[in-house]
Amino acid sequence: MEESAEPPSARAGVVFDGLAGEYDEIREFPWYAWLFTRLHTLIVHNIIRPYAPPTVLDVGCGTGFQSFLYAAFGARVTGIDLSPQMIRFAQEKAARFPRERAALLTIPAPFPFVRSYNRWIQETLNGTGPGVPVPPAFTVADARSLPFRDESFDHINCCGSILSLVPEYSRVLGEMARVLKPGGTVFLEAEGRWNGDLIWTLADAMAGGRRYRMPWKQALALVRPPSSAPVTVDYPFEDAVLQLTLFTRRGLQRELRRLGLRVLKNWTVHSLTNLIPSPWLHQRDVPPAILGLFRALARAEEHIPLALPGCSLVFVARKEVSLLC
Repeated sequence: MEESAEPPSARAGVVFDGLAGEYDEIREFPWYAWLFTRLHTLIVHNIIRPYAPPTVLDVGCGTGFQSFLYAAFGARVTGIDLSPQMIRFAQEKAARFPRERAALLTIPAPFPFVRSYNRWIQETLNGTGPGVPVPPAFTVADARSLPFRDESFDHINCCGSILSLVPEYSRVLGEMARVLKPGGTVFLEAEGRWNGDLIWTLADAMAGGRRYRMPWKQALALVRPPSSAPVTVDYPFEDAVLQLTLFTRRGLQRELRRLGLRVLKNWTVHSLTNLIPSPWLHQRDVPPAILGLFRALARAEEHIPLALPGCSLVFVARKEVSLLC
């Protein structure tokens, strides 16, 4: 198959360019408020506290959600994204850092779990000592061909479903493994194939696909074997259709292992909350009864010890150290 000379998911780059000015507002929607609350909590507990990586590469940084989190705790962060507009907004925010570091890390949503997180992150930041953190450096770059030398970073962050939006995801993972130092860590979030929302997608497709806008034949592809393989679907987003790869836990873990990245921990986000159809939660104004159910499911999801199937797969992995001299 002839390889495209275009940058990864060029259509996605154009779409996110158009959304850059409003992108930060998605954290006000229940779905994304919960996603980023969980991701940032997992990052602090499982990366920043145990490893305190000195250098971090944030692949697909957007407007810098995780970049500012790592920088606030003392890391020197480089954020890259395909969208020039996303990078422009990230750079504007960097100009206000560290003066507004707490404001850049809090989530503007009126949910109990968000209020708890905002208090916790403020208290945690207050305990980081008197050092002045360095603002992240943001630049436009292609995740398929990272402009950095081999073994340049102690840690790599890749969230926001970036891996799912790049058709050549194997190349992106290979590049991440290349620029990561031996013994370095990866925090990765990608779209999951098996989740409760799948039931709603199939049911909606049978009824004509008005909510999820997915034809029946394509919806059926989500459940075809092999069960551990990724599937690619056309995902309606705003006024465009993006190509989205949905991964399985076992399949993505196998891909990481092939690159010398050993998975240490894994979780899912939106494993219980996706019992509610996701389009209902992709908006500010959610009916009170549904919002109450969502809060209860989020509370249960936070404390359940099982890694249930979910909409987001989350991994912490470490690059193996070669024993060869």
